[in-house]
Amino acid sequence: MKCFYGVANDAARFLQDQFLLDETLWSRFAEVFRTHPDGENQGWRGEYWGKMMRGACLIYAYTQDERLYRTLTDSVSDMLTVADGDGRVSSYAKEKEFGGWDIWGRKYVMLGLEYYLDICKDEGRRQEIVCFLRRLADYILEHIGPAKTKITRASCHWYGVNSSSILEPMVRLYEITKDKRYLDFASYIVEEGGAYGIPVFELAYENKLLPYQYGVSKAYELTSCFEGLLAYSLATGIEKYKIATIHYAEALLASEISIIGGSGCTHELFDHTATRQTAEYDGVMQETCVTVTLMKFFSRMLALTGDSKYADAIETSFYNAYLGALNRDRRESPYVHAQYPDKEIKRCILPFDSYSPLTPGTRGRVVGGTQLLADGSYYGCCACIGAAGVGVFMQDAIAVSEEGITVNFYESGRLDTCYQGVPVRVEIQTKYPADGKIVVKISADTPVSFDLKIRNPVWMKPSGGYSVFSETWTSNLLELEFPMPTELHFPQKWSEDRIYTSMIWDENYCGVEGITVYHRPEDDRYFAVTRGPLTLASDGRTGKAAQSRFAIPQETALCENEVASGVPCLIKLKLIPKNGEAFYLVDYAHAGQDWTTPIAAWLPLEGEP
Repeated sequence: MKCFYGVANDAARFLQDQFLLDETLWSRFAEVFRTHPDGENQGWRGEYWGKMMRGACLIYAYTQDERLYRTLTDSVSDMLTVADGDGRVSSYAKEKEFGGWDIWGRKYVMLGLEYYLDICKDEGRRQEIVCFLRRLADYILEHIGPAKTKITRASCHWYGVNSSSILEPMVRLYEITKDKRYLDFASYIVEEGGAYGIPVFELAYENKLLPYQYGVSKAYELTSCFEGLLAYSLATGIEKYKIATIHYAEALLASEISIIGGSGCTHELFDHTATRQTAEYDGVMQETCVTVTLMKFFSRMLALTGDSKYADAIETSFYNAYLGALNRDRRESPYVHAQYPDKEIKRCILPFDSYSPLTPGTRGRVVGGTQLLADGSYYGCCACIGAAGVGVFMQDAIAVSEEGITVNFYESGRLDTCYQGVPVRVEIQTKYPADGKIVVKISADTPVSFDLKIRNPVWMKPSGGYSVFSETWTSNLLELEFPMPTELHFPQKWSEDRIYTSMIWDENYCGVEGITVYHRPEDDRYFAVTRGPLTLASDGRTGKAAQSRFAIPQETALCENEVASGVPCLIKLKLIPKNGEAFYLVDYAHAGQDWTTPIAAWLPLEGEP
């Protein structure tokens, strides 16, 4: 059992108490499978229930709060009543099924129930859920497959990668039931290649292109397909697909991760993020759905490979893009009311902002994946997926395996576990990520030997990997101090590139037209500042507007006061240029949380870089 006291615990408890315990919200999400509204606008309300259930189950696995378990159990019981007589479960009416985001929504129903099975305490309910899942899946198998509707043509969006991502829950269902029909259907999806006319799985295996060059660039859905491919490779033992998944993950790390741990500087699309972080773009970027999906995917890769670079990536995403999107002040974006000026829209507070600015901009601009619900309220995709982010962070923070105990993330608190039958407690005392001092205490009821692995964060010099302590543990104390270096970062140099972010729709389905984009000298006129795992950001409430020009600092000083001119923050840093006015930055996660003050992770540069 884990019990933490730091910022991750605060996020998990906030989400649980303020949103996941809301029974009316769960009811509204389940109702769409009775009323089938999505066929009217090719909507995606069908994803809401399963997305939020998956994240809620991960949070319950940490909090063990019986109130949450009862709420989730009641909602599952409600969902088990929504199927048609033939087992069909869809937010689309039958005459409009297998188009738009229909299979995507069914995928999330499956995932939500499969994650609930991981926490279910009642064997009778488990059997009822499995029966429901089988009927749901069997209906899909009757209509999708060879000599039927192609999986990649069961959507008019994004070359069908959204539909192909049902691969993951189909593999999970096979593992639950051992019914080979579901594995055969998963094999069919893999053989279809993932996207209509674009063999993305093969492209990843060949490893000659980066993901943004595949031709289908929707970051969230594409990564979801590779989550499924990894599950398939583990279920079948086919090495090729494990290799393809590793290639894809490594390519993402090399090309698509921003300074805040998000991805996509052109809306929600892969676009060579590493180079385009300061490129001119007026739209929103760094979608929270993408951030959380990357965290989940890298969590899978961490379990698969044991490579600390995936923990490093999760940490960067969590402390910056993820916590920055958490709507801790419970603000409402004006976006939906402006989008529907002729409708009476209920005021809704969503748990997450959908997008995160890199260059000067504000939070709360757009509610991603907005769909109206029957009672006049609304919800969004990022609001539903968000809980899974802190769920996987808590899951991976301290991991126990046959090889020993691994500390991946530094959250103040403790883990109580058993190792080789001996009760063991791991306690961590720290103010990380504001401070690099960490005390790890191991207590065992009787002496027990195992390896304790401590992750060395990537920003340490030398960096990376794990320190391994092989001991016979009884009552042992480790005192660590990670230096928290303040580092300056500048945009990567590039000249021109080809990205695939322009969707062309026509009567023959859809197509992607590549766009040649060119480097502009003004894109180099930025710099960013990090301190340890934290990206820092300007916030005008600390004295200098994000739209200002900033001189490169020569000195830095950490301020003791954690409230910067009315901005609650983890850290406040004073930066002092050689000849110029000092300015202050705060951690990105706390910058601009009023949703009106412009912020910037990439600071406009005064003078030459």
